[in-house]
Amino acid sequence: MLLLGCGTGEDAPNGDMGAESEEVDDTPRNSVMPGLDGVADALVALTARRWEGPRVPWPEETERPPSVVSVRSARMPLAVHGDASPERLEAILDAFEGVAAYVHAGGFPLPFPDGSLGGGPAFDLYLAPTDRLATAAPDRPLGWSFLDGVSAHAILDPGVPTDDLEPCIAQAYGEAIALEQDPAEAPAWHRALGAFLAWQYTGRLGCADALDRQQSDAGLPWIGHGDLTSADHGAGGGLLLAMISQRHDGGDGAFVRELYQLARQRTWEGSELRGAPDLWQALERSVELGGDRFESMMEDFSVVRGFLGPRDAHSPMQALRGLGPGAAAPLVFEVALEDMPHHTVAGPELQTFGTVFALVDVRGAPAQSRLRVWLRGEYGVEWGLTGSRLAADGRELARLSAPPRRQDRRSYLPVELTPDTTHVLVGITNLSHRLPDDDEPDPNGRGFRLIFDVVGEGEDERPVSTELD
Repeated sequence: MLLLGCGTGEDAPNGDMGAESEEVDDTPRNSVMPGLDGVADALVALTARRWEGPRVPWPEETERPPSVVSVRSARMPLAVHGDASPERLEAILDAFEGVAAYVHAGGFPLPFPDGSLGGGPAFDLYLAPTDRLATAAPDRPLGWSFLDGVSAHAILDPGVPTDDLEPCIAQAYGEAIALEQDPAEAPAWHRALGAFLAWQYTGRLGCADALDRQQSDAGLPWIGHGDLTSADHGAGGGLLLAMISQRHDGGDGAFVRELYQLARQRTWEGSELRGAPDLWQALERSVELGGDRFESMMEDFSVVRGFLGPRDAHSPMQALRGLGPGAAAPLVFEVALEDMPHHTVAGPELQTFGTVFALVDVRGAPAQSRLRVWLRGEYGVEWGLTGSRLAADGRELARLSAPPRRQDRRSYLPVELTPDTTHVLVGITNLSHRLPDDDEPDPNGRGFRLIFDVVGEGEDERPVSTELD
């Protein structure tokens, strides 16, 4: 037997035996081999992998609004609290039941138990003033969940009209589910899921219907952060999720649902949450594993945006038709044939994956002529440049795109003008140089300019200055 620390009486050290007997034994109670615990700890510290990715703080715990009157569902674990008439509360609860039944029939997870913070085991929706009309707020971290999670509650502004209850409740409920499942994710992504679920259930992109503001000439990002977030604090990102769903799961939401699950993680050390993988990383990886190209998908989505509103009868995504005139993407430049060659003024600064459009009227162009488009963007990002040939009725006859080039702010697109082409819709997209991280500001907003020219057969060498001041 190997004896550690044994010896004879002669070898005992000199000293005060009473003092020795009073020494505190700091050997851990569960020690297997006393004296080697420190060595084992040192070996583990030297060999164990440590998390070196981004960290984000836990969501700040929020005090729940006062519960004046409560009504509880007899069919589902749902409750509504607020200072309102019984009829109003019953109407809200009825709409809430319909939303929850639809969401969970689609496979989205049930809310986490909240320890009866609302007076019972149900998920709680409170009537309380909020400038977002409908939102969700965190309670506290879950101590029993294997993956990071929090409990949450939903908030609905008392002034929401009865006709708007369903999209607003869907917005708040979806946002709460996303928050509970992945508290490390950027809040704008939580709101994007709420808007997506509201669109699936009601056809409206969230409580405030952020579609028209997302389809603006401001070059907004799909999700974003802080002052540069998508429309309605991130609800505009629901349009991105709608396109993803149409492309990858036929519109039933399964791909989107699993995407949010894929981005979840477990934090077992430190005081802050692991911030990766985030949803952009999960999306890129999922798309690539499915045989699609992430950059091509994002460029295709930019074109789809140009076929919403008045042109949506010809939209490549049928489910996005009928969204109304507010869904139209604004045209930052409109160019007529007699104006060419034409140098535009500086276009708006586009955030990452922000898209704007130019419409070129080529009616009367010579036979076998070609529209030439040059893009000159600011340095530091990749640029997407697409051209869709349109017939007189707005149909897309053909589409071309210039391949994005790294370390090059220039792009060129030649478009052959067939006799049935009346217009060319040109899309400009900031493809950045990396995936955005919506937990922090994105410094990759960039501006651009365009040059347009039409040449006939054999006139390709006609000089046009492509230098910009």
